[in-house]
Amino acid sequence: MSDHIHIIITGAKAKAKTILLSRKKLKLGLALSAGLLCSIVLGAVVTTRLFVENSNLNAQVSAMNLKLIESSEESRNYANRIDDLLSINTSQTALFEAEKEALVNKTLAEFKERNQLIENMMKNIGVKIKKQKATANSGGPYISPSDSLQEDLLLRSDKNLDLLRRTPLGRPLPGPITSDFGYREDPVNGKKGFHAGVDMQGKQGEKIVATADGTVIQADNNGLYGRYIKINHGNGFTTSFSHLQAFKVKKGDRVKRGQVIGLVGSSGRSTGAHLHYELSLNGKAINPATFMETADLSKGNVITKINAAAVKIKKKFSSASSSLN
Repeated sequence: MSDHIHIIITGAKAKAKTILLSRKKLKLGLALSAGLLCSIVLGAVVTTRLFVENSNLNAQVSAMNLKLIESSEESRNYANRIDDLLSINTSQTALFEAEKEALVNKTLAEFKERNQLIENMMKNIGVKIKKQKATANSGGPYISPSDSLQEDLLLRSDKNLDLLRRTPLGRPLPGPITSDFGYREDPVNGKKGFHAGVDMQGKQGEKIVATADGTVIQADNNGLYGRYIKINHGNGFTTSFSHLQAFKVKKGDRVKRGQVIGLVGSSGRSTGAHLHYELSLNGKAINPATFMETADLSKGNVITKINAAAVKIKKKFSSASSSLN
């Protein structure tokens, strides 16, 4: 068998051309053609895959760019909103500061007025308000009066309110006075003697109230005074209540002004239902009439009104003062 292949090519003019190829060369050519074709197909596949992946990447990049643009726009909106809020806050802060200053100034004026009213009232009934003086074994930083005006008013008010609460004012019983303080004719033996308090008419079992805050230091039978209560108010003042029918407090109890402490009776050396009321300052009996009348300077209990108003002002001032910090 021949190793050559004859390829005859016939032209249009019936001329034939013969190409002589060996079998080995033909096989080699076919192999090379097949390899080239595979390379072309493989390259096309790879190129197509890269194109698809590149398209996906471009789509992702475009999406990310769009999100970035949206995020930037949102950030600008946030920044503008923050600027608006800061502007509003600044104007509101200025308005709030002005309102606080007006409130503090008004409260300071009210505070001064209330303090002066309390101090004048205490002065009128003979109660001295002690001023704090420099003492040994003390110190601390110096603060000018202008810097400590608010604190000074608060401290002054605290002291005045405490003094007011512990000063016996008003009536322990609404009934009329049947025997005044001082020298009188004794109702039992008719002889002239000194009366260390005032007698007030009352009904058997009528309620008796404390005239100031304090602590009960005695609540028992006390000879000629009968059933007897004594209260220490902690500022040199003591009050006592005699001839009671019954006790509503006991020794050691802390009481408030207006609190019921006992009932009207006629125990001890007595000619009928009444209350013997005494007021002492530093151990010396004083006339309680002025202290009783002070609470009747206006209709209703002026002391209670002043006390309540001062406490209300103190709370308002404390709130305004703390908000400044």
